[in-house]
Amino acid sequence: MGPARLQREQPWEAPVSTAEALYYSGFVYRGFEMAGDQAYEVVFVPSELRAQLPLPTSMAPVINLNPTPAPAVPCSAGDILLDDACTLLAYLQNEQIRLSPEGMWPARHTARLAQRLHDPDADRLSFLRHLIQRVGWLRSSPSGSRTEAGLLRPDPGSVTAWLQSPVSQQRAALARAWREDSTWNDLFRVSALHPEDTGAWHNDPLRARRAVLGHLRVCEPATWYELDDFIAAIKHADPDFQRPGGDYTTWYIRDAATDAYLSGFESWDSVEGALIRYLVTGPLFWLGLTDLGSAVPGEPPTAFLLTPAGQAFLGLDDPPAEGESPPLVLRPGFTVLVPPAQRYERFQLARIARWVSTGDPFVYRLTPTSLQRARDQGIPVTRVLEFLDQAAGAGTPLLRFVEAALLRWEARGMEVRLERALLLRLSSEELMVQLMSHSRTRRLIAEQIGPAAALVRESDWTRLVVALGEMGLLTDVIDVEETNVD
Repeated sequence: MGPARLQREQPWEAPVSTAEALYYSGFVYRGFEMAGDQAYEVVFVPSELRAQLPLPTSMAPVINLNPTPAPAVPCSAGDILLDDACTLLAYLQNEQIRLSPEGMWPARHTARLAQRLHDPDADRLSFLRHLIQRVGWLRSSPSGSRTEAGLLRPDPGSVTAWLQSPVSQQRAALARAWREDSTWNDLFRVSALHPEDTGAWHNDPLRARRAVLGHLRVCEPATWYELDDFIAAIKHADPDFQRPGGDYTTWYIRDAATDAYLSGFESWDSVEGALIRYLVTGPLFWLGLTDLGSAVPGEPPTAFLLTPAGQAFLGLDDPPAEGESPPLVLRPGFTVLVPPAQRYERFQLARIARWVSTGDPFVYRLTPTSLQRARDQGIPVTRVLEFLDQAAGAGTPLLRFVEAALLRWEARGMEVRLERALLLRLSSEELMVQLMSHSRTRRLIAEQIGPAAALVRESDWTRLVVALGEMGLLTDVIDVEETNVD
């Protein structure tokens, strides 16, 4: 009503509803809030009055869940996301990575990093990269240096603090970053859905995420539940958990398989149900907050368990106790074994040694190339020896010949090189001359090591067989794996 109508009709004398009576009595007010670049009207109770009102007996709908027997094939992520976060940070420390204008990693770095991760799943890796960017662990090198400009580098202060913190705090830091991150839109990450960002609608990922986390609080410790039962319970008690206005018609979401629009409440299972399934089997599982289970190996999970770490994250219990991790082990072959929980030590070790394998333990090897990389980062051999001596434990003296070998490298540089190659044997020196004079075969030979012998890179042997065949030569391939056959 405008001012004239208000004065003429005086609606406060006979309000048409309870809400109108409260408004004209000054108990509720009207205002506007912003959502992105759009404003919407809100009705609110002033904080001065809210403090005097009794709290409702139930702040949120409560779901009911019945336990299920333990699945035949349980699966636990444990702390491997923390391990992979350390691996990712170490990789960024050692490699020169510049993002594309679209914010993408170079493909070769993505492939190399995936080999070192516990789980190379692309969606999980995107989640991990987003998290470490979100928590402020990365910085771009200043533009003043031509070689360093724009390179992604771990921030020394925040990364060191995280690596040196207890395991429970390491996990909590990543879990909180996801829980409070409005820029990671879970709905847009569900593989079965294709939401269309038309600008005419928007969802609130924080609202949906917190609602599902709230419903997980009913889970008992060490108890398995059917995932379908959990989804059905939320549909029954809190169907509008991500749509506060109950709007099921204006969100533009397609089914990824059929390309059909999913509209109306009848699509709840395909949209809301798929989102809940993604949250439990995706971020919550990756973070080690849920375990999953299935009836048959290789089948999608059908059951879940809230882990002790998940109980602690939801405030239902204290963080699980942490055992003492064993020290690093230095082997005579210049390999170093490092337990997964020693993440700060592993990050430092990755700066001076070459990655060999991922597991329990992780394996690294000291090489001239890795020591040169350490030197380029300002780490002298004396500091390398100090680190190895400290990390391996006071009761484990550094092997004398390892110290001697590192000091000799520092004085003389690389003197020995061992690499993997294939041996090419020919029947005559004349045939070698013929191959070396032919441009196509010459570039596929890495090094001639004798009158009728040469080394061939593993990646080139199949192409060399084809090139020799075109010259009319049939090659006998002995004990070589059939890789790269195309």
